[in-house]
Amino acid sequence: MADFLEVLNRPAEAFKRGNVKISAILVGITIVIVTIFDAMMHYLVNGKDYPVDINIFKLLLLASLGVVTYLAICGIFWGIGKIFGSQTQLRVYLKTWGLTYIPTMICGAIVVLVETYFTLFWNNSIWGLLLNIVFGGILIWKTILYVVFLKEVTGLRGKKLMGAFLLCGIGILVLAFLNLYVGLKTPIL
Repeated sequence: MADFLEVLNRPAEAFKRGNVKISAILVGITIVIVTIFDAMMHYLVNGKDYPVDINIFKLLLLASLGVVTYLAICGIFWGIGKIFGSQTQLRVYLKTWGLTYIPTMICGAIVVLVETYFTLFWNNSIWGLLLNIVFGGILIWKTILYVVFLKEVTGLRGKKLMGAFLLCGIGILVLAFLNLYVGLKTPIL
């Protein structure tokens, strides 16, 4: 529990130390939320109103694509870091990037709940405002973690860090669009 709280309160120290177990748990929970939990919520809540098909093979494929996305984003970060002179090994990226998944996990859960109970939120200005604030906060939180991650893990500074930040951002956008294309509503990034 102390390691998990460190990820929340002192992410720079958590990135320096790296925790494979917490990283894997956060990535795994995120993948389960955006694949299995999403399908189960739609089936349990909306299954009476219209047919909801749970395709086990599609769920397994999406979960596998979530893992592939995680490996791809770590590979992209590592490759871009190498281009800019980082000496950090790929395994460090693999064991630390998952520590940034708390906002992604929260975002995935909110997206599932909002899509499942969309009639509660339809044409409701207060809910719309609150959800915009929440999603904006999550985006800012994830961006801060992304910057801290790049700074701490790559060891880059100044213009090299800025260049890596921009190129990695392009990699994130490409993978986010690919995730949406294959059916992952919340990108596993």
